[in-house]
Amino acid sequence: MSASTLDSMTMTDPGRHAAAVKALPPDVAAIVRTVQGLLIHEGWAGSYGVELDDPPTVHLRRAEQLLDAAGDRPLSEAREPGDRVPTMCRSFTVLTVAMLRAHGFDARSRAGFGAYFTPGRYDDHWVVEVGGRLVDAQIDAVQAEALKLDFDPLDVPRDKFLPGPDAWRLVRAGRADPELFGHPPANMAGEWFVAGNVIRDRADVEVLPWDSWDPMPGPGEAVDRDLIDRIAAGDEAVKVPGEVFNERRGRMEPLVSP
Repeated sequence: MSASTLDSMTMTDPGRHAAAVKALPPDVAAIVRTVQGLLIHEGWAGSYGVELDDPPTVHLRRAEQLLDAAGDRPLSEAREPGDRVPTMCRSFTVLTVAMLRAHGFDARSRAGFGAYFTPGRYDDHWVVEVGGRLVDAQIDAVQAEALKLDFDPLDVPRDKFLPGPDAWRLVRAGRADPELFGHPPANMAGEWFVAGNVIRDRADVEVLPWDSWDPMPGPGEAVDRDLIDRIAAGDEAVKVPGEVFNERRGRMEPLVSP
């Protein structure tokens, strides 16, 4: 199935878990707590006394797959940290969007950059947009304390998280250094990285953070600024779902949902 036919609703369909999701309280805060009781961010695992070794569950794309991995206990039953599904920010976002949509909320995933992880930088991150506000479903009390947040993760200020298109416009206006935008653990940053998150944010489907496809530039490659300007502005004529690079196989392939 190509990216052009695999849409956001496919990613956020709870599948066989639909009834269990519908039984949850129709409340943003309650749904976020539920998600936090099911998932654990691989980069924060040590803060919960959990040791991980390259968990394969970080590659799960669909909400149904994440819920499958969480097991058959009631969704409202928070797992012990060591029993939660190891993953990353995008999964917290996708699963939260799935549950919110199941309850009639107009929710979507946003790919962009958080300004609250590394002082002075904008780190690659995903959040939920619902009801006109940004919700960081990953940040629980443990992480909020460690990061010394001065805001509620259920209502992230617009200057604390920049969706890809907003970050791009800031960089293009000369108001921010593109080298401050990226993913510090992998030592990746720059205009090319911002351009990639413009496309991920505008795509019809919540791709994995490491998916890449034309016209995304790679590290050190020239960026077609005019093209990214148009994509950031929402020009449907140049939105390119295309193919993604399969790192395990070392080749471009249609985006599929295994």
